[in-house]
Amino acid sequence: MSTGTTVDTTSDQELTIPNEGLSSSLNPIPEQRSVGSLERYVVASYEAPAQLDGDLTFEHGFLPRRLHTTALTGAHAVWEDVAAGLPDLAFSPRAQAVLSDLPLLPAGPEDLPDHQVKWASTLLGMIAHSYWRFGLERLHLPRNSNISAELPDSIKVPWTQVCQRMGRTGPCLTLEDWVFNNFTFIDKSHPSPDGDYRVEDAVIESIRPVVPAYGNETERVFTSSFVDIHAASASAVKQVCQAQRAIELGGPDGHADVAAALLRIAECARGATRAFRKVSPRHNSKTFCDPVAWAKTLVTWTVPPPGYPAGPSGSASPLVHLMDAVIGRTEYDSDQGRFGKMLRGSQLPRRLEQFFDLICAADFRGYVLSLRDAGGTRFDETQEAFNELVDAFAGPHGFLGVHKGKVVDYLGVGTVVGRNQSTAHDQTYIADSSWTAMADRLHISIGERDVRRV
Repeated sequence: MSTGTTVDTTSDQELTIPNEGLSSSLNPIPEQRSVGSLERYVVASYEAPAQLDGDLTFEHGFLPRRLHTTALTGAHAVWEDVAAGLPDLAFSPRAQAVLSDLPLLPAGPEDLPDHQVKWASTLLGMIAHSYWRFGLERLHLPRNSNISAELPDSIKVPWTQVCQRMGRTGPCLTLEDWVFNNFTFIDKSHPSPDGDYRVEDAVIESIRPVVPAYGNETERVFTSSFVDIHAASASAVKQVCQAQRAIELGGPDGHADVAAALLRIAECARGATRAFRKVSPRHNSKTFCDPVAWAKTLVTWTVPPPGYPAGPSGSASPLVHLMDAVIGRTEYDSDQGRFGKMLRGSQLPRRLEQFFDLICAADFRGYVLSLRDAGGTRFDETQEAFNELVDAFAGPHGFLGVHKGKVVDYLGVGTVVGRNQSTAHDQTYIADSSWTAMADRLHISIGERDVRRV
């Protein structure tokens, strides 16, 4: 590289982390799949254009390298003002009138700087969902199909422009917009003025949305949990690169290096599970997330009307798709499996989607199986590490097992208090036993991962 960044693909040393401020002339999405392709792909992501969707780094994983700290400038600052007032409009009969009163502002490259595109996408996406969902008359509609897909041009036109500039096919509120590009620290002394922060500090207890929709504690805890989960597992990006390097370089101790990397990825899943467990329906918890408020406001608000791609959900979490790629998931026949695959085309940034494809091509499970015929400790160590990873992700006490338990907690209460539709864009009524039916669906989906054990 002409930038002075070095990437060692010929030894088992630690991965080199590139310098900041690299040239953006290199292609951030390389097509070649060769030795060290995962590592080179991550390095190239440091040089991606500022407005490209998604983040991928060794230090912060899928979380942004720097947090949003600078407001929009010029005429576009009106989006800041309106978004800041969203909590006051949540139950107001004037919500649609106020939000439709925005001026129509262009958001092309000559109108909005590249470095402001991601933040504009967050603001406009949240304003759009609030237009669809705010107001008492829209709070208890029996089905999502009763929500009008109408959206004022002053919201839809610039929202479409910024989403397309980020590499999306059209307007959509993603997990990137709603959570990853929209969190900061409660303590105003952290992060630094230019947005630098320590990923290990990004935990539920210390962060909040920059721009909330409702502004309550339930929203803060729930959205912050996505950040905490991905902060706890951030090093998984580095470890999959280490594992691929060890496979490709081989050597007498190559299997041990692969096993060690797989175990570290498993620990990332365990860390994510510990973070997820913090979301609690118990009033005496420091991270209490009220299941009634959750069901009646926040998760309904995330669902767009028919005609738009599905909104953000746990199935769109980059961690889930990374783990599926590492274990080599091949079965997607369940309802949740098909939904997860569908989300790849709308919720996942293209940059991450292609990274996960590269991980699938690395075929970690195939490497473990290749050692089986020889037997001995080489196979035993890698088999044990790989199965530990599957268990940490899809085992009964792993990440997906805990997720299934949360479904019982939250969907159960939600159904009782009248939440009548899932966030999965499913246009069906929720029956009395919806939470157990969803738990059964998740159990089948978990089984599609569990069969990957060696």
